[in-house]
Amino acid sequence: MKKPIRVLVLVVHLLVIALVGWPERQMAQTPPSSPPPGVLVDIGGRKLHIHCVGPTNAALTVVFESGGGGSSKDWSRVRDHLPSQVRTCAYDRAGSGWSEAGPSPRTMRQEAFELHALLEAAKIPGPFVLVGQSLGGLLVRLYTEKYGSNVVGVVLVDPTHESSVLGSVRYGGWVRLREKAAAGRVVPEPRREGKASSEYKPEDDYMAEEFQQMYLSRKANPEPLGNRPLIVLGAGKRPKPPGTSDEKWKELRHERDALVQDLAHLSRNSKFVLDPSSSHAIHHDNPELVARAIKEVLEAASKGVPLGAQGQIRAK
Repeated sequence: MKKPIRVLVLVVHLLVIALVGWPERQMAQTPPSSPPPGVLVDIGGRKLHIHCVGPTNAALTVVFESGGGGSSKDWSRVRDHLPSQVRTCAYDRAGSGWSEAGPSPRTMRQEAFELHALLEAAKIPGPFVLVGQSLGGLLVRLYTEKYGSNVVGVVLVDPTHESSVLGSVRYGGWVRLREKAAAGRVVPEPRREGKASSEYKPEDDYMAEEFQQMYLSRKANPEPLGNRPLIVLGAGKRPKPPGTSDEKWKELRHERDALVQDLAHLSRNSKFVLDPSSSHAIHHDNPELVARAIKEVLEAASKGVPLGAQGQIRAK
C-alpha cells in the first residue's frame, strides 16, 4: 500500500472513531499536565473532575455534557457568553480530562449513573438544565430518563440521534448502529467498582444495544421530555468525510439533518435552531448561539412559561 493511501485510510478511521466515540468510552486518556480548574470528587472507588462557576445559591444550575472524546474545557467559550449570575458545571467523564478511569464496560447507562453520583457527591442539588453536544445529547436524554426529577430544561447541540447512520471501523463502513444490536443481549447494570478497561474490546461494546433501547423507548413514549423547555441546535456545515462519494454523502447528510430536527419533538415545548455558519462543533464555532439557547431555556424553566415561537428558526 502506498503512503498516500495509508494516510487516507488513517484519516477515515480517525473520523469514524470520532463519530462513534468508541475509544473515549473504552479507554482512559492521558490526563492533562496542568492542574485541574475544578475539584476531584470521590464517587466511590474513583474520582471525577467537575468545574463549577457562578453563585452557589442560583435557582438553577446548567450542567454540560461533552461529545465523544470531549472534556470540560470544551465549554469555556460558551461560559464566557453567559451572565455571571448563571451557575454552570462542566465535568470530565471517567477516563477523560482530569477524571480517573471508570469500570468497564463504558456504557451510556454507566456514564449517566456516574454523572448522577458525581452531582450527589459534590452536593450540587439542582434543579438542572442539561446541555449535551453530539454523543452527549444521548447521555443527557438517558440521564433525564433515569434521574430526571430535577431536570427542568434541555439544550441539545447538534445531537446524535438513536437512528443515526455512523461510520464504523468495527462494521467496516457506514451503518445504522442500532440495527447491529444483538437480540437478547442485555446491557450491564451500572456499578461503582470494577477494573477499568485499557483497550477497546468488542465484547464490552454495547452502543448498538443502547441505541436500539433508546429507539424502542421513544417509540413507546415519543415525547419523553414532556413539557420541559427544549432547544435543539443544528449545524449547517457538514464537510464530506474522506473516502465518501458525493452521492453517498448527500444521502447521509440529508438524513442526518432530518434526524437532528426530529429531536425537537422530544418535548411539547421545543424549538429547533439551524446555524448555517457552524460545523458539528457549534459550541466552538458559535458559542454565543449556544449561550443564547441556554439563557432562553433558563428563563422558560424558571418562570414556568413556554418557549418563544415554535418550529424552525435560523440563528442570527
